[in-house]
Amino acid sequence: MGSLRFPDLQDLGPLSEVEWETLRSLNRACVDLEQEWEAARVQASRAMTRLEVAEGYTEDGGFRYHVAAVDEVSEPAAQYERQISEITWRYASASALLGITVLDRLVSGRPPLNRSVVKQLASTEPTLGQLQEAFSIPSSRLRAARGAKEQQFGEEQRELLLAGLKGAYYNVTHQEVDGRRRSSKEADGCRLTVVSEEGMDPFWDHLLEPVLHLAESLPYEISCSLTYLGAYGHVVPREPDAPVGRRPGAGREVTGLRTVLDCSTSGTALRQGPDTGDGPAWLLHLCPAHTEALASWPGACKDTPELALDCGTVIEYRTTEQLLQSHAGLWLTRLTGLRPGIPERTWADLLEQAHQVLSTRLAGHGTDEDSPLASVVTTVDMARRYAAEGDLQQATVALSYAETLALRLDA
Repeated sequence: MGSLRFPDLQDLGPLSEVEWETLRSLNRACVDLEQEWEAARVQASRAMTRLEVAEGYTEDGGFRYHVAAVDEVSEPAAQYERQISEITWRYASASALLGITVLDRLVSGRPPLNRSVVKQLASTEPTLGQLQEAFSIPSSRLRAARGAKEQQFGEEQRELLLAGLKGAYYNVTHQEVDGRRRSSKEADGCRLTVVSEEGMDPFWDHLLEPVLHLAESLPYEISCSLTYLGAYGHVVPREPDAPVGRRPGAGREVTGLRTVLDCSTSGTALRQGPDTGDGPAWLLHLCPAHTEALASWPGACKDTPELALDCGTVIEYRTTEQLLQSHAGLWLTRLTGLRPGIPERTWADLLEQAHQVLSTRLAGHGTDEDSPLASVVTTVDMARRYAAEGDLQQATVALSYAETLALRLDA
């Protein structure tokens, strides 16, 4: 956050002071929290790297005071990262929901929210059902004052949020509670900070960054809408602009999100996968320093300055089978020696064997349970379980997490 300055409005028009000042306060909170979260991530990563280095040179020695010391440092660093991530999620998700609610009521011509409703939305983490409802509003409706290019970009971001939310729903409905799993209706009422278990990746992990970006953009969208709404009073469909700069993949179903490069710089270029008939198979976001990187992801590359995702992020449009083949070809076979395509070996069989191979490797190295390899084993185990249940699509989600973690094995 922080790239967009909070708008300084001289005339609030149909916007109430309570709505606007609450959004301003939440915006400031989210800016500070994101900075603190980023600092906590760096500190936790640095502590883990030091631990891995210390373990490496003292593995066969009897003097392990250095390892003990950095281990004591890494645990509270990881705990603080989790704590600040949770706080940031609560405020960012509340800010996003309030912003969408205010913008939706503006374009609908409804009266301002009363003070108690604004306070409730601002001070309470949204439920999954509230987020699902908010993220389901089309960009063309909320951004009626904007041109086609901005609406298309907003629609793509909305699809990414819904894809991330789908993963959160799956995790919540596959969590054992009193010997049974939650129904989708029960999941609607869940808050992610309440149901995420300690010692596991939080269910909001892959939603936090895009929700922060959304929360940041909404006050700006509201300010852009006020002049338009002042002229028309409520949303009026615009004549479509010429399709200049149409983003590849807009309007298509996102089947996966992957991180294939460890780089926190925002992408400024898109590398496109082969055309499948209705658009590229995948879109890889790259920063200026990495436009020539990742030869295993070949494709044409073009500058797209308005991108909001980190370098190394891949938006997938391929089928589940194609995604599984990609994971095997790019990293899973290299780590385990197991290849798909052997007669009578299903994906469930392959992932079961992959988990066994990686578990044996972990035990043989005596690696700490918080190490990157241990995390890869955990996420491959999740993929194995999903595949055994017959849900190969969700298995690809777990494999995407494992792929990101596996990057640290090569570092």
